[in-house]
Amino acid sequence: MASDLQIGLSGILTAQRAMLVASHNISNANTKGYTRQSAVLSARNPMITTAGTMGQGVELVKIIRHKDDYLNSRLRDISSSIGSASIKSQYLRELETVFNETSESSLNNALSSFFKGINDLSQNPESMSIRSTFLETANTLTDTFRRVVDELDQMKTFIKQSIDNKISDVNNLTSNIANINKQIATLKTKGIESNDLLDKREALLHDLSKLTNITVNTQNNGMVNVMTPGGALVSGASVTNLTFDIDTSGTLSITDAKKVSKYTFKSGEIKALQDFYNTTIVNYDKKFDNLASGIIKDVNRIHGEGVGLSGGFVSIKSSNSVSSATAALNSAGLTITPSTGDIYITVTNTSTGEVTKNKISVDVTTDTLATLAGKIDALAGIAASASLVDNKLQIGAATGYKFNFSYAMDSNPGALGTSTASVSGIYSGQSNDVYTFTALGSGTIGTTSGLQVEVKNSSGIVVATLDVGSDYTAGNTLNVANGVSLSLSIGTISTGDTFSLDVINDSDSTNLLAALGINTFFSGADASDIVVSTDVSNDVSLIAASTGEVGNNTNALRLAALQDDTSAINNTTFADYLHQIASSLGEEASNAYKSEESFTAIETSLENRRDEISGVSVDEEMVNLIRFQQAYQASAKYISIVNGLMDRLLSTFG
Repeated sequence: MASDLQIGLSGILTAQRAMLVASHNISNANTKGYTRQSAVLSARNPMITTAGTMGQGVELVKIIRHKDDYLNSRLRDISSSIGSASIKSQYLRELETVFNETSESSLNNALSSFFKGINDLSQNPESMSIRSTFLETANTLTDTFRRVVDELDQMKTFIKQSIDNKISDVNNLTSNIANINKQIATLKTKGIESNDLLDKREALLHDLSKLTNITVNTQNNGMVNVMTPGGALVSGASVTNLTFDIDTSGTLSITDAKKVSKYTFKSGEIKALQDFYNTTIVNYDKKFDNLASGIIKDVNRIHGEGVGLSGGFVSIKSSNSVSSATAALNSAGLTITPSTGDIYITVTNTSTGEVTKNKISVDVTTDTLATLAGKIDALAGIAASASLVDNKLQIGAATGYKFNFSYAMDSNPGALGTSTASVSGIYSGQSNDVYTFTALGSGTIGTTSGLQVEVKNSSGIVVATLDVGSDYTAGNTLNVANGVSLSLSIGTISTGDTFSLDVINDSDSTNLLAALGINTFFSGADASDIVVSTDVSNDVSLIAASTGEVGNNTNALRLAALQDDTSAINNTTFADYLHQIASSLGEEASNAYKSEESFTAIETSLENRRDEISGVSVDEEMVNLIRFQQAYQASAKYISIVNGLMDRLLSTFG
């Protein structure tokens, strides 16, 4: 009878425990990361008799987790990819708000307003109010450049904080994984299954995979090692804590806590943040710097060759210093590297109006700032001198003189015989040149029939032959070539009479004026420090809208033409380059969002497959409860019957 009761008891206890497993499943049906468990039942070892083996009931031999290690590994991999794509998509969208090309305060609008201001100035170059308005548009442009850079710097600071927080999360997760490893190993030695601990560890591994890509290796003792391409994060019960380091170049690296080893991740949120910090923001920062430095260089190059309302300078000092006054100019630390070429300095006698144009040839591989100053001093009759102050060049005019760096032609170049020559126009040739005017006959201007003047360039090529005989009215303008015009007064000329005229399309082919910061409009080197020069800010009359006589608009037109210059930067205009930045950013953000959507769809598919294996079906578990409840009741009924038989048997002997 005792054996009969044991069989019934085994049925009750086993059914009860199986119901507990089903109840545990139902209660965790909505628990994220929970893996469905099943009770494995087996017949107890039978009793051997002479008649054969007799059953001894049932027992619960194991509670298993319904899992697929491959699916879990795939889910960790895809979680890491989603982490990368999600961070990239999020921060690219935030970067779009920094750029925000469609807003009123955008860099695009500021650039358009700047060139509109130049166009307005070209219409009325002597208007002080228009000059002041143009100054404001320039200040808005520079402020917008610096604002964008400041916001990019703020993004880098925020990303650095995010990396710090997520590394802290990694360290917490790995510490918890190591602690669970120890608990699982302890239970393993006792032969106890630790299903719920395994679920907790799997959930921690999944969370960790979102932060960085990991490989999980299971040991025989039930512990896992968590590896990354840079090394182990968890080795059994041991943990490697992480931190970050920023080197002198500004590159952020992930290292161990002792900063001995660097960890290179392939995917995950930390990798995406690290790439955004080290690459994405740096690249867009460089693009804005390229745009700003291009504007600075080109505007300053043209502005330096023009004049303001005063027509020239009594004294001027460069705003940029060289590293050494004795260093070659192409290696003297200037933000704009100069080229070998010529600089023209035009000196005007303020009393007589006489103009002297002086050419200085510069070899930037051998000339220094000191030798450049010496060349200016050595020019005969320049009525200007140069000196060095704090490794900067200072040029001063003698009393009664002023100077400029204009490419304008000398309007009164001299005489041809007794006839006074006057020239006008803007030279449009491709390179600086010298035109030589020579009388081909003798006679009186405007009277002698067939009288001509021949014009040759510096190569001896005839560029024009002008009829100044009986068909010419003295004082009228004759077109020479390349935008140059000539008029001659009444007078007599003889064969061989001659005069020369410098025709210049670039009065500084070296770019030294812009490099040294002489008569420049902008100061600074890139988007982080671009500002309107102090001199121009303090006196808008210094805005160089002219090239020759005060009030003409030739230099303003040259500045305005920069807006449509297709070779301004990377073989495109400034505006198109800016649009390319915006387009590139938009495309990059769109691709990141699409990647996030794609990876999310894959994750959903994998999770559905995992749920088919590991997920809890409440309906199925309710059936199991009823099934085991009936088994419990049957076992209880059996014990009741055995108990009744025992009572009758005992009463018989009683």
